Amino acid sequence: MKYSTGNRKITVRRQNRQYLVKAQGGFTLVELLVSVALVLLMMVMFTEIFQIASNSITTQRGLSENDQRARMLTTLIQSDLNKRTFQNIIPFDPSEKATAFRLSDFTDRGGYLVISENDPNNDTDDLIQFTTNSNITSKLLDTTPYYGKASVLGDTVTPPGQKPELVHPNQPETDDARISADSTSVSPYAEICYFMRGGNLYRRTLLIRKPLDLETTNSTQPQTAGEAEFFDPANGLYTSGPFTSGNFWDDFDFSVYRSGMPTAYANFHDVKSLDNTTLESPNFSLGRTSFRFGYNHATGLPREYVDDVDGTAQFIGRFTHQETSHPDFQYPQAPSNVSGSANPMNPSSSSLILDRNINVVSQYAATAGSRRSEDLVLSNVIGFDIKLFDEGLGQFTDIGSSIAVDYASSATPAYQNNNPDSTFATNIYDTWHIEYDLDNADGDNNHTTGQDAPPFRPDDGSGNLRALKAIQITIRYIDISSQQLRQMTIIHPLSNLLAD
Repeated sequence: MKYSTGNRKITVRRQNRQYLVKAQGGFTLVELLVSVALVLLMMVMFTEIFQIASNSITTQRGLSENDQRARMLTTLIQSDLNKRTFQNIIPFDPSEKATAFRLSDFTDRGGYLVISENDPNNDTDDLIQFTTNSNITSKLLDTTPYYGKASVLGDTVTPPGQKPELVHPNQPETDDARISADSTSVSPYAEICYFMRGGNLYRRTLLIRKPLDLETTNSTQPQTAGEAEFFDPANGLYTSGPFTSGNFWDDFDFSVYRSGMPTAYANFHDVKSLDNTTLESPNFSLGRTSFRFGYNHATGLPREYVDDVDGTAQFIGRFTHQETSHPDFQYPQAPSNVSGSANPMNPSSSSLILDRNINVVSQYAATAGSRRSEDLVLSNVIGFDIKLFDEGLGQFTDIGSSIAVDYASSATPAYQNNNPDSTFATNIYDTWHIEYDLDNADGDNNHTTGQDAPPFRPDDGSGNLRALKAIQITIRYIDISSQQLRQMTIIHPLSNLLAD
């Protein structure tokens, strides 16, 4: 069939109309662009929502973890305070010496408790230090002892083929009664100190030795099978060897004092050192400040400050594990290897400098101590404040504050730390000792005369003594994940748990 020209035109028009109808059923370019834009906008919104939710979860997780750490720290501090050996917190006074033979009167006043306030307007320079006994169960039934490092004393060739810890059982490493050496020791007694430095809160723990009860153990001082003391330099037994570094507080976590003739060396404290009523000489009671950790063993005064490079005093609290484990520290077994600082605890003869960039004493920082951060319990801390309940005032207050009544000013000005501001150097509460001549003002070097009174021993004005009944510890820290300031406050009653 042949189509006419007219028919062909009609057919073309029909095809064009069908094409237009089909084209009108799709999306235009503008519509596509709008739809893509909407999809992108929705994706951005979903991304923002997901990011907000994710950040919220991260923040909440960070807060939860920090809260958990705070709860653990609160539990730790309260447990330590409940286990303190000095339960009835009335400081000793020389006037009590007349009744010292009644030992039953003083079983709840063993060891010591000391709180150093320094500047009442500064919440970064407070310190609390005390002795503990894990067997006190009136408040907490847990009797878990304190653990610490104890290197093996002796060598591998005397006698040949035998373990030193079995040949020489009177050494700290064997106090846990384990046959195989594990470089740890245990004791129910300890010296514990809390202090803040450089945004970190530290808990320094030193065991008070309780030797393993053996027939061959007749001394607290570690001895060979032949009863020669390991730490007496005259015997030449404690040196850097196969198991020890030769630096005492790198090898051992024990409370010791420096004594001995003709050369002084590290002597271990034991349970007898918690007795503040033993008057015979020598008496190495921890109630006497010269035998405590952090104190100058020659003068009995604490060291709490070190200058920075500009000569400005900086609070260090106590030496940390990192510093005392440095190869050059050496003290108290031997003089420090640092020039001008043979006794690191003595501020008057020491040239130690604090590196403020890392908050470590620079002389003990170049070659890092092997035990860095072992005593760290909380970081990012901006405040560690300790207040005492002032019964005369009726509220918690800082020692030496302008409103304090019972704790306004020290009665023993000779007892002070090395705070450059003498106004604050005596803001120290101490439970003291029944017979302690701190300043040796009479020059006889004898504790039986010229005894000093404790810094604070408040009464109600009628002769009735006021025991320290409670303390308030406030710790402020920053949560890194949320950058939020957090605070925990511990109000701890210091009731006499041995009397309850």
